Amino acid sequence: METALGLEKKINNLIKEFNAKNYELVIIQAKKIINSNSEISIIYNLLGASYSLVNNHLEAIIAYQNAYRLDASNEEILRNMGKSYSKLDEDKKAFECFKQANSIKPNNADTIFNMGLLDLKKKKFQDSIDKFNLAIEYNENFFQAFYNIAIAQNQIGNFLEAQNSYLKAIKINKNYYQAYNNLGSILIKTKNTHDAIKILEKGIEIKPKYIEALTNLGVAYLELKKYEDALKYFNKALKIDSFYVRAISQKLYVMRKICDWSEDNFLEKNLKLINNSKIYVAPWQILSLDDDPKTEFIRAKKYGNQFGFEDFHSTYKNSKIKLAYFTSDFYEHAGMLNMEGIFKYHDKNKFEIYAFDYGNFHNDLTHQKIKKYFDHFIYIDKLSDDEIIKIVKDFKIDIAINRNGYSQNSRNNLFAKKIAPLQISFLGYPGTMGVKFMDYIIADKMVIPKENRQFFSEKIIYMPNTYFPTNNERKIGETNYNKEYFNIPEDAFIFGSFNNSYKISSNEFAIWMKLLAQIKNSYLFLLVSEDITKENLIKEIINYNEDPNRVKFLTFVNNDEHLARHQLIDLYLDTFNYNGHTSAVDALYAGVPVVTKKGKTFTSRVCASILNAHNMEELITKNEEEYFNLILEIATKKEKFNKLKLDLKSNLKITALFNTKKYVQNLELGYQIALENKIKQKKVQDIEI
Repeated sequence: METALGLEKKINNLIKEFNAKNYELVIIQAKKIINSNSEISIIYNLLGASYSLVNNHLEAIIAYQNAYRLDASNEEILRNMGKSYSKLDEDKKAFECFKQANSIKPNNADTIFNMGLLDLKKKKFQDSIDKFNLAIEYNENFFQAFYNIAIAQNQIGNFLEAQNSYLKAIKINKNYYQAYNNLGSILIKTKNTHDAIKILEKGIEIKPKYIEALTNLGVAYLELKKYEDALKYFNKALKIDSFYVRAISQKLYVMRKICDWSEDNFLEKNLKLINNSKIYVAPWQILSLDDDPKTEFIRAKKYGNQFGFEDFHSTYKNSKIKLAYFTSDFYEHAGMLNMEGIFKYHDKNKFEIYAFDYGNFHNDLTHQKIKKYFDHFIYIDKLSDDEIIKIVKDFKIDIAINRNGYSQNSRNNLFAKKIAPLQISFLGYPGTMGVKFMDYIIADKMVIPKENRQFFSEKIIYMPNTYFPTNNERKIGETNYNKEYFNIPEDAFIFGSFNNSYKISSNEFAIWMKLLAQIKNSYLFLLVSEDITKENLIKEIINYNEDPNRVKFLTFVNNDEHLARHQLIDLYLDTFNYNGHTSAVDALYAGVPVVTKKGKTFTSRVCASILNAHNMEELITKNEEEYFNLILEIATKKEKFNKLKLDLKSNLKITALFNTKKYVQNLELGYQIALENKIKQKKVQDIEI
């Protein structure tokens, strides 16, 4: 047996090595002492703590159990054991350890804090906040508690309070780089982008290779449309870890946004990495990168797992159906221009219409006009999720429409808390959200064909003709645009594609260049305003041995003028993986034929749906060869082109696409049937209108 003095010396040495973070050495030495028949709780506790700090929590728990066997009144041992159980996701056992520790030593800040962490893990955000605040009562400098309060506050939409909590954590610990990063992330979300950059830079000063902050800095510069700066920081992050999928997905999006196709092999290799990763990335940014409904479904489900789900078991008995649209886009936004017709023609005898606007305030003409169509227009951008939920439930909303889905500026935590008996995904995100809390998606049988039904978690309200709304009262500007202004011969044939630049891939661009090569007196108009995107496209044009002057770049103008300048275009060329939505409708409304290639996913079939509803099925192609040949035929055979133009003009008055009133009637019927099924049959099932 060891002498008392010798044993004390060894224990002191263990403590010294532990404090020096030599955990592997502590494990070896502690085992030696134990094997020499010296069983003392502190040795087992140090052994357990060392195992936990090298992430071997199973061995840590065995050591803590032995320590507890020898000293059952030591609450520290129970706390340590609870932490290891929590790391292994054995949360019930962890809670019992913390509960027992608290009974031995009440009001211990660390015990209460760890119970709060368990609540946070279970997405019991308010409970976790209460416990973290209690921990702070017993330890006012508990910066980790302020930090985790901020995490919970962010999750429930208390963005301003979350910012303040991160600042409190930083005030106590000025080197708390994680707090700088998370604060920067919130500032990006709340559009305080310049402040976000300053905060994130401070985090990187403390930890230069902080991959999360580097990635967030890239996101901040992306928000400011400083694409080269964004790429610089994404590349810095990937230099640290080439498999960091959040930086990869952002880089892929920026490259596509600026039409940099120099690394198509980077795209192919890293899409597989993203799809196979357990880490979620924003699905919207990847929709244009592939054409696979199954992988889109997998990515959406992975992303959706971050949201807690609370069911809504009751329904209301309102005299009218209370229908609420939630979005950040109530202004002159591409997706809103055609929704105006829906708001205008809703049947106010059957529906009471609400708008919940959580965007940064836009008081433009579109906003002012749209606002008048609603019975109630509520600004909720400054409110927390709980405050919004109370308002929505006080109003007894029957149907909540999620216009943003997984697109930018969404607030899906609201919908995860089931704010209404029925929740419907509509228009803003063209794909499945892969979550339980969205009951329906508005679609049609073109965008979700029978073989793809399995890749949608929502039940489907199948609209006749097309799911995509239009507003047949939009005004076309009176400006007379002419070819002479662009130094183009009057008899030239003009191709146009006004889809966002991130939708253009090297595949369709190669076809467009081939068309210019074969049709000598032809030109291409693109909607591109960023210099870097123009420079990349000009390089591509030169690589195809074409004259860059044959491609004209237009900038963004107000919508009336944008519709007017379609008079410059003879034929509209659609993009592949992510079709034109509003841009395709714009072209048809302005009398310009649109050629599309029908793909496999929702996003790659939208234009086919739109053309189908406009009785222009002959403009839908199945593959790249058909796409090229049809465009070539239209551009070179005047008789065919003239017939298309006449058909378009006559179809404006007779087809389903621009029959806005009938579309709204069908949409309302879908809403009514869905709610009736929910109230009477307690069912949510596919609906065909």
